[in-house]
Amino acid sequence: MLDQGQDSLAVRLLRATFLVLMRMFFRIEHHGMEKVPAEGPLIIVANHVTYFDPFWIAVRIYRKVRFMAWDKIFSIPIAGSIFRWFGAFPVSLDNPEVTAFRTALRIVRQGEALMIFPEGGRSPDGRLLPFKEGAARIALRSGASVQPVVVFGGERVWRPGMILPLPRKVRVFYLDPLPKDRFPETPEALMEQIRHIMLKCKQHMNG
Repeated sequence: MLDQGQDSLAVRLLRATFLVLMRMFFRIEHHGMEKVPAEGPLIIVANHVTYFDPFWIAVRIYRKVRFMAWDKIFSIPIAGSIFRWFGAFPVSLDNPEVTAFRTALRIVRQGEALMIFPEGGRSPDGRLLPFKEGAARIALRSGASVQPVVVFGGERVWRPGMILPLPRKVRVFYLDPLPKDRFPETPEALMEQIRHIMLKCKQHMNG
């Protein structure tokens, strides 16, 4: 598995290659990378439109990042291997398994970063779908900080129903992390708070 936090020539070259390709095809912009905590348990909560989302987000995070991915992707030989190499582990969208939750909890308790897409599936048009509570439950159990991330433009690149991706502009915004002392008491309230923050960002950029 790739450790994005390693300061090695291989990691630097791979990151640079991915970033060049992203800028070439998507004119990608990253804003607020300095807000990502360099260490400590962290849950990155992001909106989800394309299969590119975890790579667009992780390319400018200079630490190991794990993320949940749709379990059916891992049955595709090449794609499954690539996702595992980049730190993904499978989760069922219809029936999230106890093992996936335990894996996620273990990751953040080890002080690592975990990326979660709380909508569960990809949004068909870029608008935020209702959030599931898994990220909040992990945050409340582990005490990990939660960092909202908003990706703009993904729905024009490769939304559900499109056969192939298109070269369209993408912007990624890393928002201020929420420390555990600012969490409400329930998973529902925490996810509503995070969703509100992300909606405000989207409204500001669209306005």
